[in-house]
Parts: sequence; structure tokens; C-alpha cells
Amino acid sequence: MRPFILSCDAHIAEPNDLFTNAMTGDLAQYAPNSSVEGKIRTTRLGERVLMKIQHDFFAHKVTPDDVDTGRKGARDVLLRLKDMERDGIDAEAIFPGLGLMVSRIEDAEASRVACQTYNDWLWQRVDGLRNTLIPIALLPNVNIPDAVAEMKRVIEIGFRAVMLPCAVLDSCPQYNDPEWDTLFSVAEANEIPLMFHTAVGKVNIRAMRGPGGAVFNYARQMSDAIEATSALVAGGVLDRHPGVKIMFLECGAGWLLSLAERLDESYFNHGPYALPKLSRKPSDIVRDQVMCSFQNDPGFIYTLKDMPETAFCFASDYPHSEGTFPFSRDIVDSFMAMPDATDEQKRSILGLNAARMFKTSPEVVAAEKQAALANA
Repeated sequence: MRPFILSCDAHIAEPNDLFTNAMTGDLAQYAPNSSVEGKIRTTRLGERVLMKIQHDFFAHKVTPDDVDTGRKGARDVLLRLKDMERDGIDAEAIFPGLGLMVSRIEDAEASRVACQTYNDWLWQRVDGLRNTLIPIALLPNVNIPDAVAEMKRVIEIGFRAVMLPCAVLDSCPQYNDPEWDTLFSVAEANEIPLMFHTAVGKVNIRAMRGPGGAVFNYARQMSDAIEATSALVAGGVLDRHPGVKIMFLECGAGWLLSLAERLDESYFNHGPYALPKLSRKPSDIVRDQVMCSFQNDPGFIYTLKDMPETAFCFASDYPHSEGTFPFSRDIVDSFMAMPDATDEQKRSILGLNAARMFKTSPEVVAAEKQAALANA
């Protein structure tokens, strides 16, 4: 029987003028925008260039037909459902496209307006499909009070998950700081998972230039997840909020066991200096509260002897080139054939863990999708 597949990381393409229309006057200098000239897509905040990539960057992984017909579902919901069916994906957690750049806005007002603009647009965009296309809300990350205020607002709207940066801006306390207790208390009281997507926040996406840079810069983003986890565990924030789940997207998964063991070693061997004192071993906090997504790295399955299957989920990263589209069915089939876990464990990882976290189910998703297609 085919397993239920919920991708914990997929992206949507916002209207090109979503932010520029909402952020005018003094805020225009912070508005995320992008343009294509020739084969190069340039992403900016106002006029400040943040990134340049080849517009057809994914073309090397797919057939010529896929270059022309695939990924248009990033903008069109009905085409997206067709892409999901083709790829074997039942439901997706939806992250921004251009909106990923909001995490780099260092002005408090601009960050608030950008997050509210995106969240309100996304909520309406996935109306009628909020179990199939699960919206993840953006939070301002210039300061914690603004993040808490927007988190409370989107919870009231109905969002079931929010997004935080892997690396905070200089204006915000580091993740070991007790000031984060305010936000984590809101998350715990409302059972809201906190999602950390790679390359979000103060991340140096061009840390190395020259030979090997393209490989190094993407691979090292795993380190941002390791540092954020270490800070939240060692600083006691997660220990004080045992009901909070955090998840790292597109940061790999095999490192989680190694980090859990390393944190135990550090905590006990440096006992006199290890403050605050935790109520649980660091490794137990990791096992209970930290989750990772896998996509092209199924080797994490070898760690299941010492890590619970509840710590892992699947992600396709649609429509980005680093992800598994349009080959997710092959990835899933290969994963199901691996002998190092039970079928029950694999089904949990591929979809059921995420369904529980987002408070949905395969049955709800199937009924919702059927209704949406019938009304199209």
C-alpha cells in the first residue's frame, strides 16, 4: 500500500509586486523584489542586490520537457496539485519564495509590514487547501516582541506553524538567551511547531568564493542548524519548554545523532562550567524536541537505532533545484526498500510524523483535495 507523503518543505512563488506594492515610501528600500535579465535572476531588497542565480538553474537535472512544463505549480495552485500527483506528494508545508529574503530586513517596521503582507496573502492563496498546502507564517526577526506579536496574530487567523531564522540578525538575542522564553511559551501553549529553513536569517550564502565555493556554501548551511540547536539546548530554552517542537528544513538529517552525543559529552565533561543546569540530558532534549527533514540524504536511517523515527520527516523542496522534484516517487520507493527500518517507521517519517505535527491526517487531506478539484 502506497504510504502517505507529506513534504515538510515546499515553496510558493509570490506575485512579483507583492512586497513592492505594500512597502512604499521609506519602506521601499527594504521591499523584496526580483527581475530576470537574459538568463540571470537577480534578487534584491529595494535596490540592494542580495543574490544572482541562473534563471533555469534546475534545467541540468530534468528533461527538456520538464524545463517547459514543470514547476509552474509554484504560482498556479491547480497546476501545483497536478505536479504533486505526478511526484507522488499528498501534502506540502508551504514556505515563501521571494519572501525568504524578508529575514534579511534589518528595519523593524519594514520587517513587520513584509511579514504581515506575506502571511495575509498566503492565507488567502491556499484557501480551501490548508491541509494539503499547509501555510507556514513568516515572523519578523529584528526583535523578539515583534515576532511574538505577529505569532499571536497568525495563530488567531489559524496558522498551525511559524518560521524562524537559522541565524538571527545582530539586533536579536542569540538562541541561548532567556528572552526567547516569551516566544517559546506562546508556541508551547498553542502547540505551534517552529520551522527553521536553511539560508534564512543572517546566513553567509557566499562564505567561500572560488574553487569549491558552490559546493561548500550549500553544504555548510548544515552548520547553521547545528549551531541553532546547540544554543537552544545548551541555553536551556528547549528544556524550559518541553512541549515545543523545532524542525530544520533542507539542513540534512544525519547529523542529529552526532550532535546529541557531542552535546552530552560537552555538558558532562565540562560540568562545572555548564550553565544553566538542565533537567534532562542534552541528548534527551534533542530526541524529544528536535526534528530534521531529509530529501536526498536517506543515510540518516542508520541512526534510527539511537534516534526515534519521530525526529525525522521527508521534504521535496518543490520547486527548487536542490530538491527531489520530479523524482520524489523514486526517492520514496528507494527509501521504502531500505532494510534498516520497519515499514511502520518509514511511513511515519514519510508523512505521518508531519501530519500529527500539523494537526491533519491522510483522510482530511484526501477529502479536501477531492473537494477542491471538484470545485475547480
